[in-house]
Amino acid sequence: MKKNYTVMFIMLFTASITGGMAAKGLFEYSVIAGWGLGILFLLCASYTAVKNEKKSGSQ
Repeated sequence: MKKNYTVMFIMLFTASITGGMAAKGLFEYSVIAGWGLGILFLLCASYTAVKNEKKSGSQ
């Protein structure tokens, strides 16, 4: 079974930004932390998408 990590990282990207906005009242830098984590997940999604494209393109 082939796993698609790109979709998982995009969903984590969205969840981290949403969680950061929702936790705005809990601690001062929650929005910045949410966006920072979201950007990290977006970079991971880009990496896995490029890796999957190279695998499928060589077949």
